[in-house]
Amino acid sequence: MLDYILFDKIPYQLFIDWLKAKNVIYETERDQENYIIKVSEDLDEDLLDDIDEKYDELMDMNQDIVNEAEKENNDGYNMAGIVITLKDGTISYADIDSQLLSRVISVISPEELGEIVSAIADAVETPQAKTYCQRMREKS
Repeated sequence: MLDYILFDKIPYQLFIDWLKAKNVIYETERDQENYIIKVSEDLDEDLLDDIDEKYDELMDMNQDIVNEAEKENNDGYNMAGIVITLKDGTISYADIDSQLLSRVISVISPEELGEIVSAIADAVETPQAKTYCQRMREKS
């Protein structure tokens, strides 16, 4: 399953409505702050590309909403977060400077960032003392 995470109800509902219009089967989850939409990886490649494009569009909207909320925040908080799901299903939030995260997301997609974060979480949960190349040579 591919996970799409949104932080505001408006882009979440727009994404759900769009998936319904495309007859895409999905599952939803909600944690304390996030709306999670799960879609099968076994869909047609063109449809998956369309889903990714729509998600990117809605992430931009999501970011605009977050930016507007930050402007209205009287407490002066200016942080963003990345959701990390551990192997046992525990969810952890990594606080990141919002400007730094915006710069990262301007260069790579949220899915690519998710892959990086997942790889780091896996490395922390399952430490590897050897490099990837060393492990591959040992398998040979």
